[in-house]
Amino acid sequence: MTVPGIGPINALAFHSAIDEPSRFRRSRSVGAYFGLSPRRHASGEVDWTGRISKRGDTMVRTYPFEAAGVLLTRVQHGELDSLSPS
Repeated sequence: MTVPGIGPINALAFHSAIDEPSRFRRSRSVGAYFGLSPRRHASGEVDWTGRISKRGDTMVRTYPFEAAGVLLTRVQHGELDSLSPS
């Protein structure tokens, strides 16, 4: 299965940043490693959830964002149906 905008550069950046996948117990940990988890602040009665933390490799966060832009702007509606799981 291929996704428009995701190619060898995205794959190489992700692969080189992860290096050893076995060090992550859950996929959620990978998102946190790249700074894709929301920032949280909890103190007493205050529980605040903010923007993504933006920790980790900037390029690994940027490439999927660019691929999503390609998907939304350059792919025709009929092509999107083939991307959904059956």
